[in-house]
Amino acid sequence: MKLGKFLLFGLITLQLLQNSCRSSQDSATKDALETSDPNTKTCLNQWDTNSEWSNQQEIQITGYSQSAMEPKVSADGGVLFWNDKPAGGDTLMNIHYAVKQSDQSWLYIGTVPGTVDNANLDGVPALDSALNFYFISTRSYATNQQTIYGGQLGVLGVNSLAVTSVASVDSAVKNTQSGYLDMDIDISWDGQLMVVSRAFFAGNPYPETSELTLFNVSSRQASSLANSSDILANINSSLCRSYAGTLSDDKKELYFTIIPKTSIAGSDFRILVAKRVSLTEPFGKPQVISAITGSYVEGPSLTQDGKKLYFHKFDSAAGRFKIYQVSR
Repeated sequence: MKLGKFLLFGLITLQLLQNSCRSSQDSATKDALETSDPNTKTCLNQWDTNSEWSNQQEIQITGYSQSAMEPKVSADGGVLFWNDKPAGGDTLMNIHYAVKQSDQSWLYIGTVPGTVDNANLDGVPALDSALNFYFISTRSYATNQQTIYGGQLGVLGVNSLAVTSVASVDSAVKNTQSGYLDMDIDISWDGQLMVVSRAFFAGNPYPETSELTLFNVSSRQASSLANSSDILANINSSLCRSYAGTLSDDKKELYFTIIPKTSIAGSDFRILVAKRVSLTEPFGKPQVISAITGSYVEGPSLTQDGKKLYFHKFDSAAGRFKIYQVSR
């Protein structure tokens, strides 16, 4: 059974929390959750449909043949970042990058220096237009519950990048309650607003709940946004897990992934968009993007010009996750 990014951090969290559940029990639970149940559709049927996107296409990464997930394209559109899903275990996850050859073709360069911690999961790349680079890492979660790290992305030479001054970002906003994990992030293009997926785990290799939260960011340090819950009131449904959020350049569009709280079936994953007229009001009712189809569709990432939306999904024929795009 192939599982999406949604489960990756749950598996790591179980290891860190030293969960004692047997793998056979976990497998049986997951199989039961994937059984067809009309009640699981309640989450999916509450949304409207968005039809402004079209032309779903696979992204070709020349020189790379492993799973590619959590795509992020630089502000100038020239560099594509993502994380892998190693067969040897998610603790070996790293962030990779490629340079653009054409709209659908990218040339693989390698892992991103400065983000690699070989003993831990490092993934979910995010960056703003000033090249502040953020990612999720479990390198210190066991001791301080922090998972969000940031640094400065620099150009070393032709097709050569590295992140320097890497340090934790979330010391002031981390959740110290047992079982909670900030499992993915994105940063607004102006670098001032961070979208965080805060998940709660209760003994299974997937979170019982997941909600989006907004944080203010200054000098690569996150702080609480007082009205975050009000702004996201229509996003965080009581029937769904919401995660993997990304903002448009004007912060008036929010793209994210949902999955019913009672299912982890690949066919139940959806990517949605919610909009608002001004920055002082909450996001409106989300809509499912009809052009995005497939199994385990996750991790939307909008280009700064708002014309392309990247995401990943599982290719059953290839047996791995790949990156795709739709356009408008």
